[in-house]
Amino acid sequence: MIDIDDSISRLSGVGPSLMGKLKKLGLVTVRDLLYHFPTRYEDWSETVQISSLKPGDTKTIQATLQEINVKRAWRKRIFVVEALLADNSGSITAVWFNQTYIKNTLKPGVIANFSGKAALRKQNLYLSNPAYEIVGRKDESTVEYGEEQQIINTNTKHTARLVPIYPETRGLTSRGLRYLIQPTLDELEPPTDFMPQDILNDNDFPSLYEALREIHFPKSLEEAKRARSRFSFEELFLLQLRVLSDKLVLAKEKAHAIESTPKTLKEVFSHIPFKLTASQESSLDEILKDIAKDKPMNRLLQGDVGSGKTVIAGIAAYLAAERDLQVAFMAPTEILARQHYDTIKKFFPEFRRGLGLLLSKEDRIYYGDDLEAELKKTQFITEVAAGKIAILVGTHALIEKNVAFRDLGLVIIDEQHRFGVKQRAALMKISKDKVMPHFLSMSATPIPRTLMMTVFGDLDLSIINELPSGRKNIVSKVVAPENRDK
Repeated sequence: MIDIDDSISRLSGVGPSLMGKLKKLGLVTVRDLLYHFPTRYEDWSETVQISSLKPGDTKTIQATLQEINVKRAWRKRIFVVEALLADNSGSITAVWFNQTYIKNTLKPGVIANFSGKAALRKQNLYLSNPAYEIVGRKDESTVEYGEEQQIINTNTKHTARLVPIYPETRGLTSRGLRYLIQPTLDELEPPTDFMPQDILNDNDFPSLYEALREIHFPKSLEEAKRARSRFSFEELFLLQLRVLSDKLVLAKEKAHAIESTPKTLKEVFSHIPFKLTASQESSLDEILKDIAKDKPMNRLLQGDVGSGKTVIAGIAAYLAAERDLQVAFMAPTEILARQHYDTIKKFFPEFRRGLGLLLSKEDRIYYGDDLEAELKKTQFITEVAAGKIAILVGTHALIEKNVAFRDLGLVIIDEQHRFGVKQRAALMKISKDKVMPHFLSMSATPIPRTLMMTVFGDLDLSIINELPSGRKNIVSKVVAPENRDK
């Protein structure tokens, strides 16, 4: 028996050459192979007699190969393999291009399934490049062609069924993968199903072993859909378990409590030249309650472009800086980072604790009262490490090895899905102390709430669902290069 976690090299017929091709597809273990699911299926399940074929039909016939020849088409410089196939109802020619090896595989007298598309050429019907699968020989078979042709029933892989089509690589086709997957399923020790039985019952899902069989070699499209639904659910189920586990781990960490007094809030709002919308106020209230705790906040702030997410994040950053803590504000592009820097500078022009902009080729500090300076990279990083820059806005440059914060209290990331997991983790660990910073992610990407709770289950959710008064709608246009100056 084969275990699902065995190496593919244990499978019969898998040598160094085939192993190299499998690795190109990312397939190393038996589990990798069995989770290499079909992208679609060719429906060759209907087996008919030759006389009933019509142009355009994509069906299967079971016929005896009477003769086979290889010709060369001189104009196109290709080889053409032609085979004459017959059953009790009539005969038809099958044609393959540049597959001369077929003549050595199919010999006169074999009975095989041929699945493909029937086409017309000079008013003659033929099968174009059909898939084939040998099921016996006429002299070995008990088949007697009469009015009703008997079909030799076999456990077919490539014809007379829904045939799986897989992602392929050079030298390894779907046919080759089917040759490998079917015997593997036959020899597989049924793997332990981690999915609770009540979940399987409630959703009418097959067991893991049944689902693996049904997704690779389904008897019907409904069976394939049932198996695919189970694996889609499984992926999200495991993801939810992972994010909930992360949430429990995070709950045990310590964070700096960033409390805000009425006096501080009054001072903050004195700088904001407009009234916050109801959803902005609600989101800010949720964020302030979270950062006031000594447990790290882990929150996602979602709102359309122009809904005012940056001002909410800026207020949280200002309050953290007033508690003598540092803030890392990370954006995916230099343009967006510069926009956030300018927005915070605009709302808090008298901020004197150091507002920094760290880009790959530009480092500047704002000291308040329109005092701004550019520093060399080494001096800039020294200022950050000494805590003289309270709010640092930047791109990936924030997670360079030589950047370290004295007391990192809050991390803000815009469009966090644009960053990799390792990048986010690096940003969460670059404080010199061992206290975990609060985490606020912002996104303008609309994500349904149910999907949000599944994919980002470790994040609490705040939504800004209205635009500030007087804010113009965002208009997106395609501008031709010749009109760019306009």
